Amino acid sequence: MRPSSPHMLPVGAPNPPTEKHSVSVSLPTWESVAAWGRREQWLLDLLHTCYPRFEMHSSIRKLMNAVCARLRTPEGISCFIFPSADALSRCKSHLNTEHPDQPIQTVKFVPHQSADKEVLRWAPFFAILLPQQCLSSAKHFWKVFGDGITGRHAEYCLEEFPFMKLDSEDATFETPALCKQRIKGDQQWIDSAAAEKDSLRKQIARLATSDRPDFQPVTRREVFLYPKGMCAIAAVARALVPADLSRSEAVIYGWPYAETPQCVGESNYQRSTLLSAGSKQELDELEASMAAGRRIQVLFCEFPSNPQLRSPDLPRIHALARKYDFMVAVDDTLGTFVNIDILPYVDIVMTSLTKIFSGFCNVMGGSVVINPQSTNYTTIHSALATLHEDTYFPLDAMIMAQNASDFETRVSRCNANALAVANFLTTHPLVARVYYPSLVPSRPYYDQVRRKDGGYGYLLSIVFHHPEIAVRFYDALDMCKGPSVGTNFSLAIPYSLLAHFHEQDWAESEGGIEKYMVRISVGMEREEDIIARVQDALTAATVSLN
Repeated sequence: MRPSSPHMLPVGAPNPPTEKHSVSVSLPTWESVAAWGRREQWLLDLLHTCYPRFEMHSSIRKLMNAVCARLRTPEGISCFIFPSADALSRCKSHLNTEHPDQPIQTVKFVPHQSADKEVLRWAPFFAILLPQQCLSSAKHFWKVFGDGITGRHAEYCLEEFPFMKLDSEDATFETPALCKQRIKGDQQWIDSAAAEKDSLRKQIARLATSDRPDFQPVTRREVFLYPKGMCAIAAVARALVPADLSRSEAVIYGWPYAETPQCVGESNYQRSTLLSAGSKQELDELEASMAAGRRIQVLFCEFPSNPQLRSPDLPRIHALARKYDFMVAVDDTLGTFVNIDILPYVDIVMTSLTKIFSGFCNVMGGSVVINPQSTNYTTIHSALATLHEDTYFPLDAMIMAQNASDFETRVSRCNANALAVANFLTTHPLVARVYYPSLVPSRPYYDQVRRKDGGYGYLLSIVFHHPEIAVRFYDALDMCKGPSVGTNFSLAIPYSLLAHFHEQDWAESEGGIEKYMVRISVGMEREEDIIARVQDALTAATVSLN
């Protein structure tokens, strides 16, 4: 069933409006996006939700407050909550590096040992206590690596919190459980949602398998699940850090999603290099440097890139990787398993399942697929398996599995709508450029890996002849507006203003990310309805200009 006609929601409302765990929030005007960048209080007070790595869900804040209240933390002390000891340890290490003179403490809350096995598995959580001076660094870690607890997981922990005891080496924090321990929980899942997680791995393995008859099918063993897409990217980045310092360099080729270079760059490589243009010249220069003795461990890229929808030359990159012995890790979130057949040219595929794989904008998730025929298969699989910990909260996994059941049909519908909108926009006199895989110069690179029945995806970006037209168009556009992409409903945002608010000049000069670019994730509504809304906004912008 297709969503109703796209519509603009009040500032701060969830996208979609009735979803408690929405991963997008309405920012319906250019000024509201700028106010988010400045973190203006009037806007923050209106937010019912937000993209979960950008801000914390209300359930997470409630759990944080409950922890601070129970520990009687002094004023000025905050806490951040993680589902695993590993994430807690990495956050603490990050904070100790950034603020070596500040006191950082950690605690763990656990249920009574007689509790139900699922309670014992999912109720424990870890908290890091930090002073205000460390707050921005902690938020940076939360945003870039995605390791924080999810909203549904926090809700569950809140329910169990009164029955949990504190596990801490610091005796000053010792507090008993607040209530008499209940023995059996009332979970909505069985065996950590193992069946749903297995179903997701099977589905991803089937979809990621190459169409080439000589290519080995992907199995569940090659698929790893993560609570968020950035968790998947971060896990790959950490897993591939080599012991050999001479080759400890990660290259990010092409302009990627804003957090990816930070995530890779902060994953303990000796060197991290951004080749922002994603051009033939940069590949030529990289090849020449490797021919002269340069050694790299891994090349990361997106296919296609966000927000310019440019496609790298994967067959050439693959040939270079084999010749100079490095690995290739590609984020295919915008391309999708349905549209592109990239596994023969890469070692690893990383996907944000939060986007169109889910579509409903109400749950997060990420996956990693290892090429079963990669010459580095054993090394990669061993490294990922050693680091992997199942922190994918069962309710999140169950909702993801349910949402993804019609993934292929939804991708096809969004492909057709986006192509129609992109082609329509190219003919309008107000529009200077449309970024879409079929319309940019790198189309041949996309076409050489496009599946037989694959399309060009659901995302496009628009650049207008005049900056004021972009503002007026965005303000008049009557569709959902806010962060994220791949939603079943159309969703727009001024990309640079959102993703690079404090570095717009740099993003424009370094990556060609125009300050007044408007990105639209095209949904499943009727094609004519979407185009009519876009046309109405263009008309309104024209009238305003005159």
